[in-house]
Amino acid sequence: MKRLVLFPVLLLLTGLFAGCASYEVEKGHTLAGVQRFFVLTSPNDGHALDHQIAAALTRRGYQVEFGPLTMLPEETQAIISYQDHWTWDFGDHLVYLQITVHDRKSNQTYGSVSFSAKVPGRKSAADITDELVGRLLPAKP
Repeated sequence: MKRLVLFPVLLLLTGLFAGCASYEVEKGHTLAGVQRFFVLTSPNDGHALDHQIAAALTRRGYQVEFGPLTMLPEETQAIISYQDHWTWDFGDHLVYLQITVHDRKSNQTYGSVSFSAKVPGRKSAADITDELVGRLLPAKP
């Protein structure tokens, strides 16, 4: 009798947590040859995501700087922008992050990647950011 009750409960829980997080990658123009990035700091970023994106790019061997648009270096090849959404559940949890890479001169999109979670998870913002950057830009050989 217990097995008959336990099975539907487990099935229900599996269904609830199956779609907790999703990742989407949309590639545009090729990023081959792009070495210098600038992460455009969002004015509402209270979680230092610009630092985390820059760190993930640096770990992959790219040259990267970050800050407001007024600090854009002349030698920058691509600009990275991001949008984020957080929720609070006894602590801040990242539930949405979209990272987009644009060509500096033409403003054409190289690609975009996003993370979306219906239920806040235990994954840190740094881990999510690193995974998104990895899906968008591979490590340099």
